[in-house]
Amino acid sequence: MLFTSRPLAGHFEPLVPLAVQARAAGHAVAFATGEPYASRARQAGFDAFRAGRDEGFRAEWAPRFPGFDQLVGDAQRHFFLTEIFANLELVPRAEDLESIVDTWRPQLIVHEVAEFAAPLVGTARGIPYVDVSYGSLISSSLLRATGEAAGRHWQARGLEPHPVAGLFRHLYVDTCPPSLQSPEIASIAAVQLLRPAAAEIPDAVPPDWLDQLGSAAVVYLTMGTVWNRNLDVFRMVIEAVRDDDIALIVTIGRQNDPASLGPQPDNVLVHQYTRKVCCCHVATPSSPTVARERLSGLWPLAFRCWSSPRAPTSTPTPSESSPPARDGSSSGMSCRSALFATPCAPYSAMRATVVPPNASRQRSTTCRTRVMRSDGSKRSPRKPIRRSARSS
Repeated sequence: MLFTSRPLAGHFEPLVPLAVQARAAGHAVAFATGEPYASRARQAGFDAFRAGRDEGFRAEWAPRFPGFDQLVGDAQRHFFLTEIFANLELVPRAEDLESIVDTWRPQLIVHEVAEFAAPLVGTARGIPYVDVSYGSLISSSLLRATGEAAGRHWQARGLEPHPVAGLFRHLYVDTCPPSLQSPEIASIAAVQLLRPAAAEIPDAVPPDWLDQLGSAAVVYLTMGTVWNRNLDVFRMVIEAVRDDDIALIVTIGRQNDPASLGPQPDNVLVHQYTRKVCCCHVATPSSPTVARERLSGLWPLAFRCWSSPRAPTSTPTPSESSPPARDGSSSGMSCRSALFATPCAPYSAMRATVVPPNASRQRSTTCRTRVMRSDGSKRSPRKPIRRSARSS
């Protein structure tokens, strides 16, 4: 089995648990991706081939597309799917994959859904392939646009262009919880549900800093591995909640220095990256041992920010976007809320998730803010806002 991915953590790591299981079942397994993930695959004990451009390719193409980092929503997805994934990245990776499959001769290719060279090469060489998701299903309109962008590369190899760039011809592995999945999933003929698994060494020693969590509720803050360059966003959220009785774990990316955020109180832990802690809210643990267990237990997503510096024009209603609460009901918390315009906004949103509705003990917390208008201008500072806190 040959596993292929774009050279980014969010694309490579969802494939690793599948590769581990395939290897344990006795299959020969190899990865084909760019650096540094080809090297990381080798470090995990797999054969690996360098295929396509490396992680730093963005620095080469970014000057050609001024303003791409200001796109949001479907406009952002359309740009990356059509201009980058199905065009600039597809061509060099397909050329490398052709050489790899001709030499290594896999019987199956397993690729993540943003890696479009595998369907092209698999079709050209008559090798079946599996599509592995890393989230909810990409909308059909975006996939059709992607198919159009990739079409000329199919034609260059004497193939009839596929409407959606070759996806869904064989098996689609769906890692999205059904309650959050698009209804369009019903249109795909062969779907295998898969619970997301951490790409971890099972017996890895938990980090020492977990012992600092104590008995407070734990919140993990991340902007992912790409949209984490504006450290002011981290500063804004930390400022909003640092005095509350929570433990806040912040990861800012391998390219950033935690020291750049300055000194933090004991309940705020800033790291470049951590593999064990996932985007989750951990219910109040009674001890560091329980905290360790619950961190690896993957409680639901608390909230997520978009990359855009612009304020939202509208807010999705809970019925449109709320993740399930711990009891399976709607939590009323939007997981698609736009980038927080003031420190009070993430404070309120975070507390709506971590504060039990029947909290008995109340504590006043001051939230200092400068209100950002939707057009980016600033109002005068407001008076301190008093908010009640949850019980510990």
